[in-house]
Amino acid sequence: MQVKMKGVFGYAGLILILFLSHSAQALKKPKVDSVQGTDCSQIKARSPEATSGVYVIRPAGVKASFKVHCEMLPDGGWTVFQRRTGRQVSFNRKWAAYKNGFGDLNKDHWLGLNNVFVMTKNKSKKWTLRVDLWDHEGGTAFAEYNNFRLGHEKNAYKLNVGKYRGNAGDAIRGISPDMDENGFGFSTLDRDNDGCSPCLFYDILVEECIMLQGGGWWYSKCGSASLNGDWYSSGDHTSWSSGLRWTTWKTPKTSSFKATRMMIRPE
Repeated sequence: MQVKMKGVFGYAGLILILFLSHSAQALKKPKVDSVQGTDCSQIKARSPEATSGVYVIRPAGVKASFKVHCEMLPDGGWTVFQRRTGRQVSFNRKWAAYKNGFGDLNKDHWLGLNNVFVMTKNKSKKWTLRVDLWDHEGGTAFAEYNNFRLGHEKNAYKLNVGKYRGNAGDAIRGISPDMDENGFGFSTLDRDNDGCSPCLFYDILVEECIMLQGGGWWYSKCGSASLNGDWYSSGDHTSWSSGLRWTTWKTPKTSSFKATRMMIRPE
């Protein structure tokens, strides 16, 4: 009987030791979804050797954390909120999708209007928006805007940008004053905030810009910029209205780009 009891206690002791050892290892191992910073810029500042990839952030004053793709560049960490490289991910989506985000953070995606809003809503902190463009011929261009932020959903995530710099041209303010997208709300297939009733877009009367151009955007009388339309391969773009457009860099007839990226960082 005594031998049996020793055997039982010996077995129970072994189980306890294994359990405690496993628990200790679990405590040492960081959680995959633990918050790593308030934004990509802070992560880069804390860890200068950090590489580009997916990180978990929680902006100051926000309860919920979320994942973002950080581009860790020599000038700091940028939070990506739009990337297009092909037609794998459809951007012809409704309000809820654009609000909450969609796609693969490591590939083509839209981070979500609400996520960008909570990052930029504190007006005491200013942000820079950077737009990168690649054409099918190997050309590249960029546009940067200071004082970037988005409004609340009740204001349709109204776009605000400040001073422009770059070599792609200021397509947000457009090729004419009546195409200025700054200060306009976001439009999707089921939410029309483009100000058209109707609008004369070149020589076409348009009731809703999104029906002509596709993809959600801050349309202002159809505007001069729209990076969420249909993606086209080289030589496949025949419309001056659809596609990925930034008409201050490329003329509408040939302006469907190979790739685009939109990202932000604190100033």
